[in-house]
Amino acid sequence: MLFELCQKQGKQVDIKYWKNGEKNVVTVYVDGKFIAAGSSKKKETAKLNAAKQALLKLSESMPTNVGRLDFSFGFNKSFEIDGAKQKLYELCGKKKWPKPIYSLEKDDGPPHDKKYVSSVQIPTVDGILYIEGDEKSRVKEAQISAASWIIRALQESNCL
Repeated sequence: MLFELCQKQGKQVDIKYWKNGEKNVVTVYVDGKFIAAGSSKKKETAKLNAAKQALLKLSESMPTNVGRLDFSFGFNKSFEIDGAKQKLYELCGKKKWPKPIYSLEKDDGPPHDKKYVSSVQIPTVDGILYIEGDEKSRVKEAQISAASWIIRALQESNCL
């Protein structure tokens, strides 16, 4: 999605990787300018996190319709899909995939200001689909974020 958006705008995307201890760090540059970074123990997750952050930042600054992608799902202001968990569950049923599995990837902060990141994975015959959502203040919201991201990824890769 990031490459597609930038290509339509005539912009060049460069993604750089490096390791910092056990963490993989990925940075995204558009036309030589730093846009976003992501990190994770897994290289693919770091890449996805960096791409998500870059898309969010670019959608605010580029003349584009990223916030109004023509999908059959309605997005709220943070790109989350209304009813995402239920829609993902129904999608898995239609595709004859197992139910989505949610995992808590991050549970940080003091009790009065907790932050959570959830991931969702779906085992398929072609492999396991996996993505992490955005950081949220409630576990349920973190799961909705992960469900929204995986639905968007499936739509972008024409798997729906």
